[in-house]
Amino acid sequence: MYECIQVAENTYYIASPSNTGLYVENGEAWIIDTGIDTRAGKKIAKRLEENNWKPKAVINTHCHADHIGANAWLQKQFDIPVYANGMDCMFIENTLLSSMALWGAYPPRALQGVFFTAENSKVTPIQNAPLPQDFEIIPFSGHSLFMIGLRTPDNIVFTADELCPPHILEKYGIGYNYCLEGYFKSLETAERLEAKLFVPAHGEPFADIRELAAINRKSVLDVCRLIITLCKTPQHFDMLLQGVFNHYGLNMTFAQYTVTGSVLRSYLSWLYDEDALEPVILDNILYWRAK
Repeated sequence: MYECIQVAENTYYIASPSNTGLYVENGEAWIIDTGIDTRAGKKIAKRLEENNWKPKAVINTHCHADHIGANAWLQKQFDIPVYANGMDCMFIENTLLSSMALWGAYPPRALQGVFFTAENSKVTPIQNAPLPQDFEIIPFSGHSLFMIGLRTPDNIVFTADELCPPHILEKYGIGYNYCLEGYFKSLETAERLEAKLFVPAHGEPFADIRELAAINRKSVLDVCRLIITLCKTPQHFDMLLQGVFNHYGLNMTFAQYTVTGSVLRSYLSWLYDEDALEPVILDNILYWRAK
Protein backbone atom coordinates (compact mmCIF):
# COMPACT_ATOMS: atom_id res chain seq x y z
CA MET A 1 0.00 0.00 0.00
CA TYR A 2 1.20 3.51 -0.91
CA GLU A 3 3.97 2.14 -3.11
CA CYS A 4 5.28 4.68 -5.64
CA ILE A 5 5.13 3.06 -9.08
CA GLN A 6 6.78 4.50 -12.18
CA VAL A 7 4.72 4.18 -15.36
CA ALA A 8 6.70 6.47 -17.69
CA GLU A 9 9.86 8.56 -17.61
CA ASN A 10 8.36 11.33 -15.46
CA THR A 11 4.99 9.90 -14.47
CA TYR A 12 4.25 7.85 -11.36
CA TYR A 13 1.33 6.89 -9.18
CA ILE A 14 1.09 6.04 -5.51
CA ALA A 15 -1.03 2.91 -5.24
CA SER A 16 -3.71 3.29 -2.58
CA PRO A 17 -7.49 2.95 -2.16
CA SER A 18 -7.63 6.25 -4.10
CA ASN A 19 -4.57 6.37 -6.32
CA THR A 20 -2.48 9.53 -6.33
CA GLY A 21 -0.77 10.54 -9.57
CA LEU A 22 2.60 12.28 -9.79
CA TYR A 23 4.20 14.10 -12.67
CA VAL A 24 7.77 15.12 -11.87
CA GLU A 25 9.53 17.90 -13.76
CA ASN A 26 12.91 19.34 -12.71
CA GLY A 27 12.59 17.70 -9.32
CA GLU A 28 9.14 19.19 -8.64
CA ALA A 29 6.04 17.00 -8.38
CA TRP A 30 2.55 17.81 -9.57
CA ILE A 31 0.26 15.79 -7.29
CA ILE A 32 -2.93 14.43 -8.85
CA ASP A 33 -5.51 13.88 -6.06
CA THR A 34 -4.56 13.47 -2.41
CA GLY A 35 -6.58 10.57 -0.99
CA ILE A 36 -9.12 10.51 1.76
CA ASP A 37 -7.40 11.96 4.83
CA THR A 38 -4.29 13.43 6.44
CA ARG A 39 -2.72 9.98 6.74
CA ALA A 40 -2.77 9.70 2.94
CA GLY A 41 -1.14 13.13 2.72
CA LYS A 42 1.67 12.04 5.05
CA LYS A 43 2.27 8.97 2.87
CA ILE A 44 2.46 11.19 -0.22
CA ALA A 45 4.92 13.51 1.51
CA LYS A 46 7.06 10.56 2.57
CA ARG A 47 7.26 9.21 -0.99
CA LEU A 48 8.25 12.65 -2.27
CA GLU A 49 10.94 12.98 0.39
CA GLU A 50 12.33 9.53 -0.39
CA ASN A 51 12.85 10.59 -4.01
CA ASN A 52 14.06 14.13 -3.24
CA TRP A 53 11.05 15.62 -5.04
CA LYS A 54 9.61 18.93 -3.97
CA PRO A 55 5.80 19.26 -4.13
CA LYS A 56 4.81 21.79 -6.79
CA ALA A 57 1.01 21.78 -6.66
CA VAL A 58 -2.09 19.62 -6.26
CA ILE A 59 -4.56 19.00 -9.06
CA ASN A 60 -7.90 17.58 -7.97
CA THR A 61 -9.73 15.65 -10.67
CA HIS A 62 -12.98 16.33 -8.81
CA CYS A 63 -14.44 17.30 -5.47
CA HIS A 64 -15.27 13.97 -3.79
CA ALA A 65 -13.83 13.44 -0.32
CA ASP A 66 -11.65 10.45 -1.21
CA HIS A 67 -9.78 12.62 -3.73
CA ILE A 68 -9.31 15.81 -1.71
CA GLY A 69 -8.90 14.57 1.85
CA ALA A 70 -5.23 15.58 2.27
CA ASN A 71 -5.42 18.89 0.38
CA ALA A 72 -5.53 21.06 3.48
CA TRP A 73 -2.69 19.21 5.23
CA LEU A 74 -0.43 19.41 2.16
CA GLN A 75 -1.22 23.10 1.73
CA LYS A 76 -0.33 23.81 5.35
CA GLN A 77 2.88 21.78 5.21
CA PHE A 78 4.23 22.98 1.86
CA ASP A 79 2.33 26.18 1.00
CA ILE A 80 1.34 24.85 -2.43
CA PRO A 81 -1.69 25.71 -4.58
CA VAL A 82 -4.60 23.39 -5.28
CA TYR A 83 -6.21 23.47 -8.71
CA ALA A 84 -9.60 22.08 -9.80
CA ASN A 85 -12.20 22.62 -12.48
CA GLY A 86 -15.39 24.65 -12.60
CA MET A 87 -17.92 24.38 -9.79
CA ASP A 88 -15.85 21.64 -8.14
CA CYS A 89 -13.59 24.46 -6.88
CA MET A 90 -16.48 25.74 -4.77
CA PHE A 91 -17.19 22.27 -3.41
CA ILE A 92 -13.54 21.74 -2.42
CA GLU A 93 -13.41 25.09 -0.66
CA ASN A 94 -16.75 24.37 1.07
CA THR A 95 -16.85 20.60 1.45
CA LEU A 96 -20.15 20.52 3.31
CA LEU A 97 -21.72 21.23 -0.09
CA SER A 98 -20.95 17.66 -1.18
CA SER A 99 -23.00 16.21 1.69
CA MET A 100 -25.73 18.76 1.02
CA ALA A 101 -25.84 17.68 -2.63
CA LEU A 102 -26.18 14.03 -1.61
CA TRP A 103 -28.83 14.62 1.04
CA GLY A 104 -30.72 17.42 -0.70
CA ALA A 105 -30.76 19.56 2.45
CA TYR A 106 -28.53 20.37 5.40
CA PRO A 107 -27.08 16.91 6.18
CA PRO A 108 -27.18 15.12 9.54
CA ARG A 109 -23.85 14.66 11.33
CA ALA A 110 -23.71 11.05 10.16
CA LEU A 111 -23.15 12.39 6.64
CA GLN A 112 -20.44 14.87 7.62
CA GLY A 113 -17.64 12.42 8.43
CA VAL A 114 -14.41 11.74 6.56
CA PHE A 115 -16.10 9.68 3.85
CA PHE A 116 -18.38 12.59 2.92
CA THR A 117 -16.58 15.80 3.78
CA ALA A 118 -12.90 16.77 3.94
CA GLU A 119 -11.23 19.78 5.51
CA ASN A 120 -11.76 22.84 3.34
CA SER A 121 -8.82 23.95 1.18
CA LYS A 122 -8.11 27.01 -0.92
CA VAL A 123 -8.57 26.32 -4.64
CA THR A 124 -7.57 28.07 -7.87
CA PRO A 125 -9.31 27.30 -11.20
CA ILE A 126 -7.26 24.85 -13.28
CA GLN A 127 -7.39 27.28 -16.21
CA ASN A 128 -5.03 29.52 -14.21
CA ALA A 129 -2.48 26.79 -13.48
CA PRO A 130 1.03 27.07 -15.01
CA LEU A 131 0.83 23.49 -16.23
CA PRO A 132 3.85 21.76 -17.75
CA GLN A 133 4.04 21.96 -21.53
CA ASP A 134 1.90 19.30 -23.27
CA PHE A 135 -0.09 18.62 -20.09
CA GLU A 136 -3.70 18.04 -21.22
CA ILE A 137 -6.97 18.50 -19.33
CA ILE A 138 -9.69 16.05 -20.43
CA PRO A 139 -13.37 16.87 -19.62
CA PHE A 140 -15.06 13.94 -17.88
CA SER A 141 -18.38 15.33 -16.69
CA GLY A 142 -20.90 12.91 -15.20
CA HIS A 143 -19.46 11.31 -12.08
CA SER A 144 -19.22 14.89 -10.88
CA LEU A 145 -20.31 17.84 -12.97
CA PHE A 146 -16.82 19.20 -13.59
CA MET A 147 -14.57 16.16 -13.21
CA ILE A 148 -11.45 16.07 -15.38
CA GLY A 149 -8.92 13.53 -16.49
CA LEU A 150 -5.28 14.45 -17.10
CA ARG A 151 -2.78 13.44 -19.76
CA THR A 152 0.86 13.92 -18.80
CA PRO A 153 3.55 14.79 -21.39
CA ASP A 154 4.59 11.11 -21.09
CA ASN A 155 1.23 10.15 -22.66
CA ILE A 156 -0.15 8.64 -19.45
CA VAL A 157 -3.83 9.41 -18.83
CA PHE A 158 -5.23 9.62 -15.31
CA THR A 159 -8.90 8.76 -15.73
CA ALA A 160 -10.14 9.78 -12.25
CA ASP A 161 -13.52 8.07 -11.57
CA GLU A 162 -14.64 8.07 -15.20
CA LEU A 163 -14.63 4.27 -15.38
CA CYS A 164 -15.80 2.10 -12.52
CA PRO A 165 -13.68 -1.07 -12.16
CA PRO A 166 -15.51 -4.27 -13.15
CA HIS A 167 -15.16 -5.81 -9.68
CA ILE A 168 -16.92 -2.78 -8.15
CA LEU A 169 -19.73 -2.98 -10.70
CA GLU A 170 -20.06 -6.70 -10.00
CA LYS A 171 -20.23 -6.05 -6.26
CA TYR A 172 -22.67 -3.12 -6.27
CA GLY A 173 -24.31 -3.22 -9.69
CA ILE A 174 -24.76 0.54 -9.82
CA GLY A 175 -21.87 3.01 -10.07
CA TYR A 176 -21.98 6.60 -8.86
CA ASN A 177 -22.99 9.15 -11.49
CA TYR A 178 -24.45 12.56 -10.72
CA CYS A 179 -25.45 13.48 -14.29
CA LEU A 180 -26.30 10.73 -16.77
CA GLU A 181 -26.41 13.05 -19.77
CA GLY A 182 -22.88 14.25 -19.03
CA TYR A 183 -21.68 10.73 -18.34
CA PHE A 184 -22.80 9.34 -21.69
CA LYS A 185 -20.99 12.20 -23.43
CA SER A 186 -17.83 11.65 -21.40
CA LEU A 187 -17.87 7.93 -22.24
CA GLU A 188 -17.71 8.92 -25.91
CA THR A 189 -14.71 11.10 -25.08
CA ALA A 190 -13.06 8.24 -23.20
CA GLU A 191 -13.54 5.78 -26.04
CA ARG A 192 -11.64 8.04 -28.43
CA LEU A 193 -8.60 8.37 -26.21
CA GLU A 194 -5.25 6.85 -27.06
CA ALA A 195 -2.48 6.62 -24.48
CA LYS A 196 0.52 4.59 -23.41
CA LEU A 197 -1.36 3.64 -20.24
CA PHE A 198 -4.49 4.64 -18.34
CA VAL A 199 -4.35 5.05 -14.56
CA PRO A 200 -7.73 5.03 -12.76
CA ALA A 201 -8.42 6.48 -9.34
CA HIS A 202 -9.34 3.04 -8.05
CA GLY A 203 -7.68 -0.16 -9.20
CA GLU A 204 -4.82 -1.13 -11.49
CA PRO A 205 -3.69 0.69 -14.65
CA PHE A 206 -5.03 -0.64 -17.95
CA ALA A 207 -4.18 -0.36 -21.63
CA ASP A 208 -7.59 -0.82 -23.32
CA ILE A 209 -10.02 1.94 -22.38
CA ARG A 210 -12.68 0.96 -24.93
CA GLU A 211 -13.45 -2.36 -23.30
CA LEU A 212 -13.87 -0.78 -19.87
CA ALA A 213 -15.97 2.06 -21.29
CA ALA A 214 -18.27 -0.51 -22.92
CA ILE A 215 -18.64 -2.35 -19.60
CA ASN A 216 -19.56 0.89 -17.83
CA ARG A 217 -22.04 1.94 -20.53
CA LYS A 218 -23.73 -1.47 -20.35
CA SER A 219 -23.96 -1.18 -16.56
CA VAL A 220 -25.68 2.22 -16.78
CA LEU A 221 -28.10 1.00 -19.45
CA ASP A 222 -28.86 -2.13 -17.39
CA VAL A 223 -29.81 0.10 -14.44
CA CYS A 224 -32.01 2.19 -16.73
CA ARG A 225 -33.81 -0.92 -17.95
CA LEU A 226 -34.25 -2.15 -14.37
CA ILE A 227 -35.81 1.15 -13.28
CA ILE A 228 -38.19 1.20 -16.25
CA THR A 229 -39.19 -2.41 -15.56
CA LEU A 230 -39.85 -1.69 -11.89
CA CYS A 231 -41.86 1.40 -12.82
CA LYS A 232 -44.28 -0.54 -15.01
CA THR A 233 -46.10 -0.63 -11.71
CA PRO A 234 -45.98 2.92 -10.28
CA GLN A 235 -43.29 3.20 -7.60
CA HIS A 236 -42.68 5.84 -4.98
CA PHE A 237 -39.03 6.60 -4.35
CA ASP A 238 -38.37 4.30 -1.39
CA MET A 239 -40.16 1.39 -3.10
CA LEU A 240 -38.00 1.92 -6.15
CA LEU A 241 -34.79 2.17 -4.11
CA GLN A 242 -35.72 -1.03 -2.30
CA GLY A 243 -36.23 -2.72 -5.66
CA VAL A 244 -32.75 -1.65 -6.81
CA PHE A 245 -31.15 -2.88 -3.57
CA ASN A 246 -32.99 -6.21 -3.77
CA HIS A 247 -32.13 -6.71 -7.43
CA TYR A 248 -28.41 -6.26 -6.81
CA GLY A 249 -28.38 -8.13 -3.50
CA LEU A 250 -27.30 -5.08 -1.49
CA ASN A 251 -27.82 -4.60 2.24
CA MET A 252 -28.97 -1.08 3.00
CA THR A 253 -27.24 1.16 5.51
CA PHE A 254 -27.98 4.82 6.13
CA ALA A 255 -24.88 5.85 4.17
CA GLN A 256 -25.74 3.53 1.27
CA TYR A 257 -29.34 4.75 1.31
CA THR A 258 -28.01 8.28 0.91
CA VAL A 259 -25.41 7.62 -1.79
CA THR A 260 -27.41 5.14 -3.86
CA GLY A 261 -30.51 7.25 -3.38
CA SER A 262 -28.68 10.23 -4.85
CA VAL A 263 -27.62 8.11 -7.82
CA LEU A 264 -31.18 6.86 -8.28
CA ARG A 265 -32.48 10.44 -8.40
CA SER A 266 -29.97 11.16 -11.14
CA TYR A 267 -31.30 8.21 -13.13
CA LEU A 268 -34.87 9.40 -12.56
CA SER A 269 -33.93 12.88 -13.82
CA TRP A 270 -32.42 11.49 -17.00
CA LEU A 271 -35.22 9.00 -17.70
CA TYR A 272 -37.80 11.73 -17.08
CA ASP A 273 -35.99 14.08 -19.49
CA GLU A 274 -35.76 11.26 -22.03
CA ASP A 275 -39.54 10.75 -21.75
CA ALA A 276 -39.17 7.17 -20.47
CA LEU A 277 -40.77 7.89 -17.08
CA GLU A 278 -43.40 10.27 -15.81
CA PRO A 279 -44.14 11.48 -12.26
CA VAL A 280 -47.64 10.75 -11.00
CA ILE A 281 -49.07 12.09 -7.74
CA LEU A 282 -51.54 9.77 -6.02
CA ASP A 283 -52.98 10.57 -2.60
CA ASN A 284 -50.25 13.19 -2.08
CA ILE A 285 -47.43 10.72 -2.81
CA LEU A 286 -45.16 11.10 -5.83
CA TYR A 287 -44.87 7.91 -7.87
CA TRP A 288 -42.80 7.17 -10.97
CA ARG A 289 -44.46 5.34 -13.86
CA ALA A 290 -42.98 3.97 -17.07
CA LYS A 291 -44.45 5.49 -20.22
